[in-house]
Amino acid sequence: MAPYSTQAIIVDLLPSFLLAILPILVIFVGLVLLKQSGTLMGVIGWVLTVLIAVFFFSTSPEIALLASFNGLLASFGISLMVLFTILQVTMMDQTGAIRSISEFFRLIAAEPYEQVMLLNVGLGSFLVSIGATPVTMLPPIMLALGFSPLAAVALPCLGYDPLTSFSLLAVPITLPAQVFNLDLGALGSTISFFLPVISTGFALGMLFVAEGLSGVRKGVVPALVAGLTLGFSAILFVHILPASAIGLVGVFSGLATIAILLLLRVVQGKPIVVRQAQMPPDLMPIRRAALPWLLLVICCIVISIPAVASWLHELLGPLQVITVVADRKVDLRLLNQAYTWVLVSTVATAPFMVRSREEGHRILSCWLRRAWAPTLAAAVFFAIAYVMDWSGQSVIDGALGFAAGTSDTNMNAVIGLMLAMTFGVAFPAFSPLLGLFGAFVSGSEASSNVMFHGILKRATGVLDLDFLTVYSGHAVAGGIASGISPAKIVNAAAVIDQIGIEGDVIRRCVPIAVVLTLVTGAMLVVMLAR
Repeated sequence: MAPYSTQAIIVDLLPSFLLAILPILVIFVGLVLLKQSGTLMGVIGWVLTVLIAVFFFSTSPEIALLASFNGLLASFGISLMVLFTILQVTMMDQTGAIRSISEFFRLIAAEPYEQVMLLNVGLGSFLVSIGATPVTMLPPIMLALGFSPLAAVALPCLGYDPLTSFSLLAVPITLPAQVFNLDLGALGSTISFFLPVISTGFALGMLFVAEGLSGVRKGVVPALVAGLTLGFSAILFVHILPASAIGLVGVFSGLATIAILLLLRVVQGKPIVVRQAQMPPDLMPIRRAALPWLLLVICCIVISIPAVASWLHELLGPLQVITVVADRKVDLRLLNQAYTWVLVSTVATAPFMVRSREEGHRILSCWLRRAWAPTLAAAVFFAIAYVMDWSGQSVIDGALGFAAGTSDTNMNAVIGLMLAMTFGVAFPAFSPLLGLFGAFVSGSEASSNVMFHGILKRATGVLDLDFLTVYSGHAVAGGIASGISPAKIVNAAAVIDQIGIEGDVIRRCVPIAVVLTLVTGAMLVVMLAR
């Protein structure tokens, strides 16, 4: 039994803990039980978070609103990516490019479980690594291939997960490594050791979501091959690439997975191209259909070159740095962001895709109808994350921070301390739940990694645990949360006009996310015990 003092601390913390997690509980209940949209529940959650921060966590209304503004700016990597990716996907959908790509993949893999692996494990990991967004690109393809709307939304969201730490050119780990002066190579290496198990678990989970146990039985071999290839190739590329090129780990791992899956067909005596099937003659040629993606891939690879990235950043320099309050600034790095190049690749290829002015107007109208809700949702969830992170802070001597003795009047600190006190020496086994929680709230592993750095640093110091290992498990769990993140699910639902399906998707994916998070915790315990 825990000492009385520990029990007393837990009892004292309980009211604050319940208040701190109340917005998350409200969002979860609204999405899963009441089947409300992610955008609506995000706005409600944000209002509730601001009220709780102001009235119960000693936060001024000004700081709460500035934190929300900081969250809005920080969300650009996700929200503007969603906005411009939906434009690109809408253009490709309305012009027939998506149908052409769908038919092309039907020629490569006739079986549904092979389509799931190629598209959501291989191509999905590749797309998210270059900064594209599979949750907005792949649902129309999955729907066109005959999958149910629920599967068409859920599978790309799950496919976002296995290599999330290396998504967006590895921003989720390069950002905190830069901010907190962490060893990026060691962080990436430690994270990669979780991935063979986690990526394989996701591959099997996708089959279950798509076709139940029968799908798992039929597709177990491709799933094992895809998951293990993705995970072990990540380990390989983390160790052979220099730290400056760690952003390309996911790119190469996704391509390797696609190549091995195609090789598997050859080994099994299956043709890579299904000969009896032919592309319908009225379809757009595949080279033109894939042109926006090809240009985007080229742009993202070019901007990942350090010399090019530095030159692009210097072009706008201080013009893109926004001071939010005191010492808190946001460097938008506009020309270094993948969303900028999504827009560029869309505009540059539009003359080759759009066939008439009327079609152009239809694309823009459909885009605006689809895009506003998921874009707002992404921004709102970031706002919630930053209000929680800044709660209890104030401007002191020109810097945002905690007054003496008030560092515990913070929503995130209360949640982290409550979990550490509750689980004690078992904390490593359950600490990945913080990563799941943080990324669920914000829709971003990067935001979760930044928000909970201080909490994990303090908890591991008190418990005498290796911080980098625990932090790596936290990051992996943050990636796992992508499968149940409202912001990502709203995005996926919007591009196939299925807003309202979010709760059903979360219910289907939650067991997979929770099991894999607990597996991450178990692996973390083993790694710390070595």
